[in-house]
Amino acid sequence: MTTKSFVQFDHMAVEARELEASANLMADILGSGAPVPEGEDGDMLRIDLAHDAFILFSPSDSPRFAHVAFRVDVERFREVVERLRSRGIPFGNDPNDAKNGMTDDFLGGAGRVYFTDDNGHLWEVAC
Repeated sequence: MTTKSFVQFDHMAVEARELEASANLMADILGSGAPVPEGEDGDMLRIDLAHDAFILFSPSDSPRFAHVAFRVDVERFREVVERLRSRGIPFGNDPNDAKNGMTDDFLGGAGRVYFTDDNGHLWEVAC
């Protein structure tokens, strides 16, 4: 009997007009380390996540929409919400109303927020 190997998430590519500003903002909101240059020419920025996964920000004059979701523990969730509040970034618990200011999770979890960035991407953090 053969054992099937598991599938592990590696990375998510996200396009950004202002590469450094976008990567730094997300690193700050998520509480991760500072973005590091990536790619042959160092023209992209990487934010490291758990389990060797990462977000790869690449430059684009016309970023294509991305919806990126993260699962965190309750403590990190509260920190993310506080960082959003302190930066004046609107958020909400509904992807269709990401500015309603609510954090309860309509799917039954401890909390969920959606927010958008200057590139039009929809970010989601849930616990």
